[in-house]
Amino acid sequence: MEPIRIAICDSNPVELENCANVCRAVCAEKKIHAETAAFPSGQMLLFEMMDPAFASMINILILEPINGCEAIAEAVRKNGYDGIILYLSWITEKNYFFQAFDANAINYVEKDRHGGMSRFIRVFESALKAAREQDRQYVVFSCAGEQRQIDIRDIYYFETAMNHMVCVRYIGGEFAFPSSLSVLEKRLKDRGFFRTHRSYLVALDAIHQVSYDRVILINGKEVPIRQGNCNVLKSAIDHWKLH
Repeated sequence: MEPIRIAICDSNPVELENCANVCRAVCAEKKIHAETAAFPSGQMLLFEMMDPAFASMINILILEPINGCEAIAEAVRKNGYDGIILYLSWITEKNYFFQAFDANAINYVEKDRHGGMSRFIRVFESALKAAREQDRQYVVFSCAGEQRQIDIRDIYYFETAMNHMVCVRYIGGEFAFPSSLSVLEKRLKDRGFFRTHRSYLVALDAIHQVSYDRVILINGKEVPIRQGNCNVLKSAIDHWKLH
């Protein structure tokens, strides 16, 4: 089962680490495989979340909506992020509550001035349950104002293109967008993709046949395998079938 991926943004480093530790502790207690990414500034988080490949991997986004983080929720929603958003803040002004409402956040938790996290834990547990029930079998890519939402099960492979672009080939067409295979490989490694060659990232489910120097996909496309990668690929396929 894929891990729950949690992104947390808070400009206060102590509170950021505290929130991350609480999230990890709750997940460990419930035996939920989870990964947390902590961002000490809204600018850093927004840079990552504007990459649709990254945003599509995040299940829960926890925000302190001050100190440069005010516009994050609205911006990521406009960019196609449909995961769970949860606010955790000292701020109780109405405009921040409205902001959370407009971004379809699941809750707005006021930080406990005595350091307790009991209400946040209850809300976070509900968010974990919702994230597990949410079916997000797709990825979103965008380029020059155009956006594609593609079912991940329809993807054959990604291929490097010119000018720092990557082209995704899938059932129904192809689409080029700014990214790199290294970034995609890291973010899709747990979703059944394998880097057969420096220029190709292939969906394991799309592989029909493997030989020592190439892969034949179910759509007939032949993709090269870099030297020494054949056995590693076969092991990855066997492991994925048991997934």
